Amino acid sequence: MMNKAVKLTLGLVFISSVVFSQSLTDARKAIDAEQYQKGKAMLNSLTSTQATNPETFFYLGNLYLTTASINIRPDYIDSAKAVFEKGISANAEYALNFVGLGAVDLAKKASPKVNFDKAIALTKKKDHLTDLYIGRAYVNAPKPMITEGMVHLNKAKLLNEKDAQLFLVLGDAYRAEMKNSEAFSAYRTAFDLDKTFLRSKVELGKINKMSKAFEEAIAEFNSVIALDDKYGPAYRELAETYYQWAWTSKKEYEGRIKLALQFYEKYMDLTDRSLDSRLRHADFLYLVKDFKALEAEANEMAKLDNVNPRVLRYLAYSAFENGNFTSSAQALNDFIAKVEPTRLISQDYLYLGRAQMKDTTKFQEGMANIEKAVALDSTNAVVMSEIGQALYKGKKYVEAARAYEIAILNPERALLDYYYLGMSYYFTYGAQNAAKLNPPKDLLVKADTAFSFLVKRSPTTQAGWQYRGRINRLLDENDSKGLAVPYYEAYVKLVTLDKPELAAKSVPGLIEAYNYLGSVALRKDSDKLKAKEYFDKVILLDPSNVTAKESIAAIASLN
Repeated sequence: MMNKAVKLTLGLVFISSVVFSQSLTDARKAIDAEQYQKGKAMLNSLTSTQATNPETFFYLGNLYLTTASINIRPDYIDSAKAVFEKGISANAEYALNFVGLGAVDLAKKASPKVNFDKAIALTKKKDHLTDLYIGRAYVNAPKPMITEGMVHLNKAKLLNEKDAQLFLVLGDAYRAEMKNSEAFSAYRTAFDLDKTFLRSKVELGKINKMSKAFEEAIAEFNSVIALDDKYGPAYRELAETYYQWAWTSKKEYEGRIKLALQFYEKYMDLTDRSLDSRLRHADFLYLVKDFKALEAEANEMAKLDNVNPRVLRYLAYSAFENGNFTSSAQALNDFIAKVEPTRLISQDYLYLGRAQMKDTTKFQEGMANIEKAVALDSTNAVVMSEIGQALYKGKKYVEAARAYEIAILNPERALLDYYYLGMSYYFTYGAQNAAKLNPPKDLLVKADTAFSFLVKRSPTTQAGWQYRGRINRLLDENDSKGLAVPYYEAYVKLVTLDKPELAAKSVPGLIEAYNYLGSVALRKDSDKLKAKEYFDKVILLDPSNVTAKESIAAIASLN
């Protein structure tokens, strides 16, 4: 008969083992449901209460590498490494913590070979988990190495074809290669192997979403919720699907965006609102342009981590969109000071520049930052049309010209930008000339270049021809060369022959053109007959026109 003490001891060991197993399973379940803080707390507790068990260290280290973008949070890499090393200290014969160190190597863009080889050497022949997690590390690396990953995943498959987790990672690998059919099949197999493995079913829906089969994706996510209405990731995917679907219909856009926001809030309610969940929520709020909610979320995130670059970025972006320009500029300056230059994107400079330009004392700084943004991505130049228009209306023509010079760098630029660019240079010259500042003729050349592009792309723009005429008159001392003749002739032809319906509304322009053309014919070409024809046309339009009457009298006196 077994001794009572022995029975008690074995019973306690059994109970302890069950409790540990349940706790680790619960932690992994929480992480899968994206309740990251809960899962992390449970794993931290297990590493304390089960300090000699290396498995908990592996899952905790893995959590650091998978719950935040390591490109944004490099300190997570160091945390993961420290945890894996503790796991090795607990049991140097446990292979997976060496796999973890290999994943850290990949995160640091170093070779994982030494650590992966060590893990393989420690692995028993029929144990597929080492190859599974090596494959997963390659697939999830900052720069995915799918070919290398597939080698190990296929080895794991040969050893165990019944592991749902393996088929999930295979699906991820196929999807990374845009092999959606193979990915769909792998995810479906994962769910068939384990009907409680809801993550695989969510991934099936994501494949439909990627294929723009939005209704099928929504049906898949709803089927997950039917199985477990507390599974948060399904609501997040519903939100993101409705967001993408919204863009396919102007009529349905508002309703679908509203649903998207509701589902995302449901997702947040079901998670523990960890920083990682909040950051993803912030990404979504930025996409749907809910900037008031984004600013509120960013302020909440700042309470959790006031040095996180993405938090500072969203504080800045949302503050700008909500009209808090001083706060936006301050947040962006703080952000830029805290991150490596290589992590800055064009939008950072764009928002900073736009915020600074709201302060008249920082106009030049703002313009310089917008120029940086455009240098990184020329499509950012689109904002300069709006800025240029405001400056032009405020009669700040020098600044408007600079703004429009940037605006026309946009590949999708509007022809109207060239009109205002030309007008800005034209009025800059006129204002400086009136003030007797001896403005450079280069201002007129730049104005003419802008109008030249305009009429080349849009020959029926009458103002383009008219201003080319006016500009070339200013470039021509005393009309001695007749530089403006071809442009005024083109203007006349456009409004009298090509589009005669414009003639009635173009009387002042026609008078200007005829008087100029008559003057050049008389003074430069000595063609009195042609000159009188032009002045007669002026009289038909304006019988009391002084210039035309005096010119006709002068021609008569020469006969």
